[in-house]
Amino acid sequence: MRAHRESSRRRARIAAAVAFAWAASASAQTVPADLALDVVTDQVVAPIGVRAPHDGSGRLFVMSQAGTIRIVKDGVLLPTPFLSVPVTYPGLGGTSGLLGLAFHPNYGHDGMPHNDEFYVVSMRPPGCTPAGTCLGSGPDEVLERYTVSAANPDVADPTGTVVMRLADNSPPSYHNGGDIHFGPDGYLYMSSGDGGQESGTHWLAECLWKKPNDTTSASCGTSAATPQYFLRGKLLRIDVDTRGGIAGAEMCGTATGVAAEYAIPPDNPYVGSSQTCDETWLYGFRNPWRWSFDRATGDVWIGDVGQNQYEEVDFRAAGSSEPPFYGWHCMEGTAVFNTSQACAAPIAANVLPLLEYTHASGRCAITGGYRYRGPIVPLRGMYIYADSCSSELFFAKPDGLGQWSSTVWRDDANDYGTYSGFGEDEAGNLYVANTATGVVYRFASSQTTVTHTVTPHTGPGGALSPATPQEVDEGGTVAFDVHADAGYAIDAVDGCGGALAGTLYTTAPIVADCVVDAAFAVSASDIVFRDGFDAVPARTPQASVTARAVPSARSH
Repeated sequence: MRAHRESSRRRARIAAAVAFAWAASASAQTVPADLALDVVTDQVVAPIGVRAPHDGSGRLFVMSQAGTIRIVKDGVLLPTPFLSVPVTYPGLGGTSGLLGLAFHPNYGHDGMPHNDEFYVVSMRPPGCTPAGTCLGSGPDEVLERYTVSAANPDVADPTGTVVMRLADNSPPSYHNGGDIHFGPDGYLYMSSGDGGQESGTHWLAECLWKKPNDTTSASCGTSAATPQYFLRGKLLRIDVDTRGGIAGAEMCGTATGVAAEYAIPPDNPYVGSSQTCDETWLYGFRNPWRWSFDRATGDVWIGDVGQNQYEEVDFRAAGSSEPPFYGWHCMEGTAVFNTSQACAAPIAANVLPLLEYTHASGRCAITGGYRYRGPIVPLRGMYIYADSCSSELFFAKPDGLGQWSSTVWRDDANDYGTYSGFGEDEAGNLYVANTATGVVYRFASSQTTVTHTVTPHTGPGGALSPATPQEVDEGGTVAFDVHADAGYAIDAVDGCGGALAGTLYTTAPIVADCVVDAAFAVSASDIVFRDGFDAVPARTPQASVTARAVPSARSH
């Protein structure tokens, strides 16, 4: 089996990389002695995470799995929900309800497109009546677009627009994933679970096309039996800013032939192939319940819930050329799980986890977290995650050779569904939600440094890179590449006391939040003199902008 028997040396390297140290170690010794969990709110039912738009407001948006989004503003939980959506909750397996929230990168920025938009993932309310209102045998998993009300920034318009729908099973209607984030490239990413059947017996995580809910992998794309299931056990990547195009047959999350509410990024891995769902970016997951981007590098960290033996942390470096297949259900963690049908040797090349752990001591369901980039200096670079059954919080860190190990920082009483979600604010502070007790905490320590936000802003004709707000330690500087579109030239760049050298703008030492503003003008060399008037050439579409490449976060 090529993917997991390439060589004993490769296996040894992987085994070292996923070693799990439960006793005190070098990584544990750097945790501040006064590190604590401060209560942010204990008044939200079933919280599963925190989100914060980069709008400078300082507000925290707490997701309730029971179907509401609540705002903590200036340390106070506002009485009126930001949004309420009808959901299936509670549900078997604890993965129904409201599952995901992501604010558009331009949210709250005047003059920018889509600056009032945010996205929500939820499980539709139970029942499929009238007939045909569910794509599968159970409530659909739905991605919707909402907008904030014009009258009150703390209340959203209650009516959303369905962007994408995924068929789900009933029973059992769990393993739904549903976590969403915007990537550094501006695209929206969404996790989906394999549909909830034990042992992956419906082969949905391995299937790149559509298939019925049977027990043979051979029906992937070959059977007309209904209902058909698709996009399960995946990490999806879509362009939600490009709308209105007629959906093709391989846009699986929307009906063929209608105006779609999203487009497929042209560099998605299955664009151009036949009988593949083009929304797919990565596949082969059981339940990627919570995952995140590293805000410093763009790397992806995925907590994939295992079955009987292993919980795993999967890793995808920004720009990686590794296979898009992450193993389930041919593999569970680094162990072979199934060798039949599509899992018969040789299975497709797959990526093994960066970290894994067994179900000892009551562990049973990983909650993926974040690589810490906030103000608590000793925690920077650690990956912080949890197990929602054993109520343990883990800190993982690489050694000098880039090999990762984990330690238990906090071990509360075992109870299913406890630490079920994390979140960051604008400054990089980390939050964790205890769903069972209804408490949201913030990681707190005195060993912090003051940070400030440097926000890039551009007018028409060009862009700054990085294009997202940057958190900078007090006294530090940040540099932006200034890109002019074809037909345009840099007119002026100012803000944060900086200076422009060529196309690189570097701020002065930062002592407060500030904005870097770039203006562009039509290039004099491109002005056409016609009939006594200057005719401005048509502007070419602005290319997507990403931050400069940085070393992989595996060892930084």
